[in-house]
Order: sequence, then C-alpha cells, then structure tokens
Amino acid sequence: MSFLRSLFLPHHGNNHKACLIKPLALFSLSILFVFLQVFLNFFLLARPAVLGYSSNISPERIIELTNTERLKLNLPALKENKLLSEAARQKASDMFAFNYWAHVSPSGRSPWAFFSDVGYKYQYAGENLARDFHDPESIVRAWMDSPSHRENITNSKYQEIGVAVVDGTLQGVETTLVVQLFGTPYGAAAVASSVQKPAFAAEKGPLSTKKEVIVKGEVRQTPVASPASLTKAMTIFIVGILLAVFVADLVLISKEQTPRLSSRSLAQMMFLIFVLIASLLMKEGAIL
Repeated sequence: MSFLRSLFLPHHGNNHKACLIKPLALFSLSILFVFLQVFLNFFLLARPAVLGYSSNISPERIIELTNTERLKLNLPALKENKLLSEAARQKASDMFAFNYWAHVSPSGRSPWAFFSDVGYKYQYAGENLARDFHDPESIVRAWMDSPSHRENITNSKYQEIGVAVVDGTLQGVETTLVVQLFGTPYGAAAVASSVQKPAFAAEKGPLSTKKEVIVKGEVRQTPVASPASLTKAMTIFIVGILLAVFVADLVLISKEQTPRLSSRSLAQMMFLIFVLIASLLMKEGAIL
C-alpha cells in the first residue's frame, strides 16, 4: 500500500512528489511506450500470422450502414448484387496482385473493366475504396465526410451495390482493402436525371469477424486485432493516468502549501493534455 502511495501521491516519503511523475519514471515510460510500438508494428503488421492481425469488417455491415445513410435522406435502399460483389472482390485482388492503391491500375485498367469482366452491364456506376480501417462504422463515416465519396453513397441514380473486404499484402504491409461498387443495370428505369459518364467515388481504408484473406493464393479466416486501436487505447490509458497523478500532485501540494525549489508540473500537464487530445483525434485508414 505504501508503494502505491509513493507511486501516485506526494508525501514526505517521496520528497513530496509522486514517483510516477519524476523525470526518471517519465523517461522509463517513454522508452516502454516506444518499445511497445515497435513490437506492435513488427508482430501485428509485418508478421500478422503471429498474433492474428485483422480488421473487424464485413461486406454485409458496410451495405447496412450505407443504406442507413441513404434512408436518412429518404433515398431507396440499395440492393446487393452478387455480380457487383464479385467485381469488387476482383478489384481488391487486382490491387494486391499488382501492388497499387488507386482507382486505375498502373496498366491503365479502370474500375469499369471489372464490371465488364463479371458481365454486369450498367447505366451508371461508381466506386469507393478504403484501406487500413478496423471497423465498418469508421469507413462509412470517412466516406460520408468526403464530398466525392458521399456523392456516391447518396446518389439517387444508383440502385444496386456490391462490397468486398479482402486482406493481403500491399506495398509490403499487411492491410485490409474494402471495395464498394455502385451500379444501375442497363435498361433499368431512370430514378433521376442522366449523367454523362460513370464517376469514381471516394476511397479509404468487418460485423462478422470473418472475411477473405489472400495469403499466397489461399483463402483463410483470421481473428480480430487492430494495431491502430491498440496504440490509441494504450496512449489514452497511459496519458490519462499521468494526468490524474499530476492533478493530484498539484492539488495536494497547494493544499498543504509544501514549498518546492522548482516545479514543471503545470507545463508537463499541459503537454500531456495536448498528447491526449491528439490521441483522441487520431484517425485510422485511408480512402480514395
């Protein structure tokens, strides 16, 4: 009990300063934090098979959340089309196979080529991409915050949707790609005014915890863990404890009017508040 008191609260036994916020302790925590980040990046990203890195995204949940956003605007829900989902799967596989992250492949192949490959004839078509996200809510939120991606999701011309969630190695890093395709079959009744040509959507980036994972040509299932979310949670936890100790230190020292030759507690606390805010604002994933 006395050890915990010395660790977290100032008193005469620790020279009226909690051991946890003394320079040596803060330096040790910093070293430990850096070590844990290296561990997470090496084992969870570079070697995902060791701890089972994966994201928690499913195509069904992406479609559900997309339709929720459309219903908010009194737009009809999109129907899942298996051909579009297959085209989305092929697009994700193509990005992994040829190691690119873009709407158009290095060879010049556009998204619409994948529509044609599966035999989907369209009047209107669109594409949203995402990678490195951990949950479907973050993906759809990021798309809705982007004007071009939002335009695809809320476009009244689209009637059908297909989504693929695929894991693999892209540009040397294990990642999760989410491909969302929109379409209106050729010959379907128009819902709104015509458009001149198909447009891309935005990209970035499961609720079932299973999805396709491409590993040297085979498909397997993986458990759920997220380096980004673990880093954020760990940062918030450590900074939160340190802030609580700093506040207790300031309150008790002021209350007891304990003299100090010098103190940087306030400046250190302000720095930790800045780190905490930055952690809370930290976003994962990317969209196109």
